[in-house]
Amino acid sequence: MNAELIATGAGLVGVVLGGGVTLAAAHIQRKGSKDQADATLRAAVTTARVQYAGALDQQNRIAQRTAYAGFIAATHDFRQALRSEIPGRTNPDPFREGHRALRDAYVAVELEGPPSVLAAADAVVDAGFGVTQFVYNDAELMETWRTLHRAAGSQQAATAALQALREVQRVLAEIPPEQRHTLTEPDHQASGDHHADPQSPAARWRAARQQARQAVQGTNGLLTDNQSQDLLFDVSTFPSNALERVAHVSRSFEDAADAFIQTARNYLNDTSAEI
Repeated sequence: MNAELIATGAGLVGVVLGGGVTLAAAHIQRKGSKDQADATLRAAVTTARVQYAGALDQQNRIAQRTAYAGFIAATHDFRQALRSEIPGRTNPDPFREGHRALRDAYVAVELEGPPSVLAAADAVVDAGFGVTQFVYNDAELMETWRTLHRAAGSQQAATAALQALREVQRVLAEIPPEQRHTLTEPDHQASGDHHADPQSPAARWRAARQQARQAVQGTNGLLTDNQSQDLLFDVSTFPSNALERVAHVSRSFEDAADAFIQTARNYLNDTSAEI
């Protein structure tokens, strides 16, 4: 009996052990299948993400190129206006529409970015605004300067006036900017100062301005009284005349526009991402 029990017990243990081994093997196999399935899923998700990112990057690049091209087209139109429009009393604001087109095109660049291209676009819009505001404020003065320059080619009095105005600018340019506020003292106060040094910057500036006033008045009615006063004020205040200053701000716009094109080209040709 004991032998039978022992034999039966041994058989049961064998069955239990055999079943356990089978269950363990099944569990291991199921775990391996799950790990493989998880790995396959992760690989699929990664592939999908990479493909989506690639498609999105391509889509973004197309949108950026379109935005940049639109902005560059607006800069070309503004450049063309700079080279063809002649500001004056009858045409005091020839660049307003061009600057509005620049701002409209800028919105697309602002949306697409990145920061480097957006900063370059900011510089273009700012430079365009500078041109627009300067011309609007000084269009009539620029026309007066052109009138004097044209006459200087054939009238000796106009040539003398132009030289006298340039002398005021030359003297003014020698005076440090922080000292120029002293030049606005009224002439009658300056002339009453008998101890003033005739070689001082202020005295030389006043003498040059007086000679310019007389020279401009001697242009035989070429300029009106208001135009003459405008020229005298311009050379008495700035060491460059209105035509020179508008040429400077126009070059600033040209430089900013060229810099935008180069920045946009560099970004589009760069394979590394910029956020």
